[in-house]
Amino acid sequence: MKEAFELFEDMIEKDRIVPDQLLYNVIIDGFCRLGQVEKARAIFGFMRKNECEPNAFNYATLINGHCKKGDIEAARGVFEEMRSAGVEPDAVSYTALIGCLCRHGSVDEGINLVLEMKEKGCKADVVTYNLVIEGLCKDGRTVEAMDLLESVPLEGVQLNVASYRIVMNCLCSRGEMVKAVGLLGLILGRGFVPHYAASNNLLIGLCDAGRVADATMALYGLADVGFMPEASCWERLVETVCRERKQRRSTELLDVLIDVG
Repeated sequence: MKEAFELFEDMIEKDRIVPDQLLYNVIIDGFCRLGQVEKARAIFGFMRKNECEPNAFNYATLINGHCKKGDIEAARGVFEEMRSAGVEPDAVSYTALIGCLCRHGSVDEGINLVLEMKEKGCKADVVTYNLVIEGLCKDGRTVEAMDLLESVPLEGVQLNVASYRIVMNCLCSRGEMVKAVGLLGLILGRGFVPHYAASNNLLIGLCDAGRVADATMALYGLADVGFMPEASCWERLVETVCRERKQRRSTELLDVLIDVG
């Protein structure tokens, strides 16, 4: 970064080359990545003094810089500054602030910004929704997170495997195994191959909860899409079934192992 900034200064002072918004953003982002947000702010101010007005991408980069430092108030301030300057927030700048809010316990404010995006015709994408889903899960609001998984695709937003993994891991960690089994059905029904580690966690969680029948059925469903449990998970499945003296189900599990292995 030191060498990059020296080159930046030489470009301006020696060669009289005027930086554009993209080049300014490279320097702003570099300082933000190092956690030196005040230096990034100084570049932002220098940019304005030299009659290069920041664009939405520049503002989003600075918002992200404050977010990485955990300074929510400063991130909010940059967002409002952006509006005051007459720069219309885009999906990138909205998502930057939404991510900051959701990671630091202000999920409802983040959701309100998503609603504001819709009102302004600025479409939230899977990245935006994954941040909200993660924030809801962090707050233990699994019902709302599940509702989003159900409703968001109906709005034309294509979720990804990470969307479901976030919620699955949360449900398993909280012992909400009935919901987790329901989520697995939703994932498979939509044609997704569930995340490998999350699938193992689900099977182990079902064993821990004594839900042997659910574990067996989940394994069948996962095997149909090519899933093969890791060794420790497989051992746990067989051990749980045998401990409950369900010989027939033990044989069924072995049949699954042979079929997929």
